[in-house]
Amino acid sequence: MNKSYVSLTILKTVLGIEDTTDDGELRRLMETASEQIDAFCRRSFEARIETRYYDGVGSSLLLHADLLSLTTLKTDADENGTYENTYAATDYLLYPLNKRFSPEGVSKSEIQLSNLSAYSSFATGTKNGVEVVGLWGYGNGKSATPYGPSGVTTSEELDASETGVDVSDGSVFGIGQTILVELEQMYITAIATNTLTVVRAVNGTTAATHVTAKAISVYEYPSAISEACLMMAARLWKRKDSSFATIIGVPEVGTMNIFRGLDLDVKLLLEPYIAEVTI
Repeated sequence: MNKSYVSLTILKTVLGIEDTTDDGELRRLMETASEQIDAFCRRSFEARIETRYYDGVGSSLLLHADLLSLTTLKTDADENGTYENTYAATDYLLYPLNKRFSPEGVSKSEIQLSNLSAYSSFATGTKNGVEVVGLWGYGNGKSATPYGPSGVTTSEELDASETGVDVSDGSVFGIGQTILVELEQMYITAIATNTLTVVRAVNGTTAATHVTAKAISVYEYPSAISEACLMMAARLWKRKDSSFATIIGVPEVGTMNIFRGLDLDVKLLLEPYIAEVTI
């Protein structure tokens, strides 16, 4: 798993851990918590470049997904497997037009033909007739580009396979963060002073060469999602103290039942973000 909605630095601060002995296990718990959040909310809060396919319809295409930005829209009108019709930006509108009520964010979920379109439909009746390429996911819920500048740049040239990225200031970053260099996303798995160990080309992006002094951005998530991930990972870490038992004995008070399942406060944080359908 190459995704965490909270950084290792924050988790270790909350847990009061100063050494690096358990960094690998803590990162695994952060990633597990992030996957559980996606499953509970039935949506992903990352931003992934992906191609998706739909059956041809009339003038309105329901995506059943969070679309942050659309790159290309094509249709296959004759079911020959070739998407020969490329729709221009003037051919369609993305809905909803305005930002939905909080915390629904800025993502789009429907494509409609515009009145100026050169096409009469989205390949009506054609199975697997629509191809949509774009940036999918919920992101930070505020912007179609859910990342912010770190103020840090690369301090070396990178080829397409290097996993050790030298940067101008490694203290700005945290393990578990996803960063953006030009068009490539990378996932940080370790940090040694000013060298980031990363997984290259995550979330559907392509590994590429990068020259020195390229700006590095950091992917952001809704604060409630990050807080829920922090609480879940911290609780998973503490579960080991009970040897994962459901009932423990305490001499002073007798037996105690260990609560299992999602914490109530975590549910309160996540429930507003649950998608109506699995996306």
